Amino acid sequence: KIEFGASYPLSVRTRITVKPFVGFTRFVDRGSDYNPSTPPVFAAAEQQFYSGFKSELVYDNSLTTGLNIIEGTRGKASFLHYEGLNNSQASFSQVSIDVRHYQKIYKEIVFAVRGYAGSFFGNAPKQYVLGGMDNWLGNRTNREGVGNPLVNNTSYNSNLLFVEFATSLRGFDYATLYGNNVLLGNAELRLPIVRALAGGPIASNFFRNMQLTAFYDIGTSWSGPAPFNAEKSVRNRVVEQGPIKVEVNEYLNPWLYSYGCGFRTLMLGYYIKLDVAWPVENYAVKDPRFHFTLGFDF
Repeated sequence: KIEFGASYPLSVRTRITVKPFVGFTRFVDRGSDYNPSTPPVFAAAEQQFYSGFKSELVYDNSLTTGLNIIEGTRGKASFLHYEGLNNSQASFSQVSIDVRHYQKIYKEIVFAVRGYAGSFFGNAPKQYVLGGMDNWLGNRTNREGVGNPLVNNTSYNSNLLFVEFATSLRGFDYATLYGNNVLLGNAELRLPIVRALAGGPIASNFFRNMQLTAFYDIGTSWSGPAPFNAEKSVRNRVVEQGPIKVEVNEYLNPWLYSYGCGFRTLMLGYYIKLDVAWPVENYAVKDPRFHFTLGFDF
């Protein structure tokens, strides 16, 4: 992929960006961990040339006062289009909006909220996979369900490259839900205890960047009509027993959500996060799960 970009500032806080690109993809099936004996498969039909562009409108009125400590508001609305040059049926588009607000409560104690909505559409719409966190060590992935984009049921998984991970939804595996559309919300109270209470400089990186958090995550993902009534299924799965194979439509609460608490600090040059989350699925609270991740929050 070759991409060029240009940005124009509309104001001190707002800019518009356009990024045209050309790209080429080639799919090679080398087998998998589940079927390692499968020989590599090469096919000219599994090559695709693209051209397209991405446009963004960005607003940023935020101020970073420390590691993982932000105040203010930022948001981004984006539109992405891939045009299939040798096959118009491979064309697709994506539209999304991401808005975040960081409200100072006391000294450097901040209440952070985020809302994200996205949709793929076109001749070959791609999918979001909802659940988990970025840079999750020891992560787990759901590989069940009809149409799961992370499962290669054919020799050519054309959607795999363009799958977008929708995080953070703590307490759930990657791809717990998936579809062409996604809605995701996060709320997090960040308490840098030592910085808030200290009356002077803090020499230790560990204590200066230490935070305690309390959070609430909620999200859903689907394809087709929104599954917010009793006639729409949020998830399909296949049940096989002997010669009988049945596709089951699960009419569940479409929203996954979780709540919990966490710890953050800087250790050995890495910003580490440890969270414990209580996931809630179809109104049932499940056993708590621990997430150990690297990098900053939203």
